[in-house]
Amino acid sequence: MSTKPSQPITPQPKKRIPLWLPLIIVAGVALIVVAVFSATRTATPGAAPQVNGAPALQVDKEKVDLGTIALGQTVEVKFEVTNVGDQPLVFTKAPYLEVVKGCCPQQPTVGQRTLNPGEHTTVAFPMMMHEGMGGYHDFRLHLPTNVPGQSDKTVQILSNWQ
Repeated sequence: MSTKPSQPITPQPKKRIPLWLPLIIVAGVALIVVAVFSATRTATPGAAPQVNGAPALQVDKEKVDLGTIALGQTVEVKFEVTNVGDQPLVFTKAPYLEVVKGCCPQQPTVGQRTLNPGEHTTVAFPMMMHEGMGGYHDFRLHLPTNVPGQSDKTVQILSNWQ
């Protein structure tokens, strides 16, 4: 046996979270929020308005023909909508789909309901047809806005499901 006197046990100091760690986490979340907001609502820098004294709607495609699509396959249809006027553009109602021929589309979503001059957003919706829904489909995407003389812009979407 040892004749050495025993030494008192000293508790280990608790490990602390560095003060800078929560700040980095908060900053990261803030950057993600800013990135998401910017992705759905952005202005074209330096772009001069094409219309003065009013909002003006510009859509990147007037017609989309998806061609032949296999039943059960999901496709996403997207349109970029830009305010090329010098006044705020407002969607007076949510964009919606009209069935000209075919059936059963899902309703579109819009990134932002108000676009300041130069800003753009995305209008999108998935499409999928299953057994019994095959054949030719013709839809009109309605974009109801406060644009004078063009309060209900429409875009055509065609598809053939087999």
